[in-house]
Amino acid sequence: MALQEYELWELERLDLGQKIGMVKTRRSFPALRRGNQNHPETYDYPIRIKLWDWSAPKEKEEEWAGWNIEGFIKCAKELENEGVSAIVSSCGLTGTMQPDVVNEVDVPVCTTSLLLVPLVSRMIGKDKKVGILTANAKSCYAQNRRLLRSVGIDESIPIEIVGMDQPEYRDIFRTQFARDRSKYNPKKVEEVMVAAAKELVSKGNIGAIVLECTEMPLYAAAVQEATGLPVFDGVGLNNLLYSAVAKKRYF
Repeated sequence: MALQEYELWELERLDLGQKIGMVKTRRSFPALRRGNQNHPETYDYPIRIKLWDWSAPKEKEEEWAGWNIEGFIKCAKELENEGVSAIVSSCGLTGTMQPDVVNEVDVPVCTTSLLLVPLVSRMIGKDKKVGILTANAKSCYAQNRRLLRSVGIDESIPIEIVGMDQPEYRDIFRTQFARDRSKYNPKKVEEVMVAAAKELVSKGNIGAIVLECTEMPLYAAAVQEATGLPVFDGVGLNNLLYSAVAKKRYF
């Protein structure tokens, strides 16, 4: 059986001595395929998956920015106890939980590729902005920019944001999440991703692009080709994290 054919609960049972643990939403999207940040076959190393019921209780929705933080922390602690050396998330918008989760475990945690933005900003110089392509721009600005603030993006870091929740992109981008596989056309999604990237660049002085959504690494090469800019994403961040906890000996 190919790995992508495993039921999600079966993925939780795979113990391959993984260094990286992923807290993944229990909700499964049928468009999941190699190249997505949260698909195990995207990586050259095994990832241990822990499934998480993501939605916050009604009474905690505002306080927890919609996420089930207690459930996430529980999964993170289980992964740590099972021996992983670092933990990642399967949705870039979970970055609102970064300050809470990182203080509950003793291994590095990366909840979102947006953690790269302060680093990237310092790579490209003070006169250039980091362009952010996100699945949902409204989530970036919600609760007084809680998501951005939680990952260290403050007013000192010049950014521009374009969201795939804009009407001209939304319906095609969301076909990735549709339960009817026949509605998903990766080339069509790539086209709207490129269009959004060009809109981002048109805002001026964009020095690099960071992709927030875990679905977006599939289209990172197309975005790079269309803009000529460095493109950072969650797969690259996870690879960096793996390198930090699984160094190779050369002698």
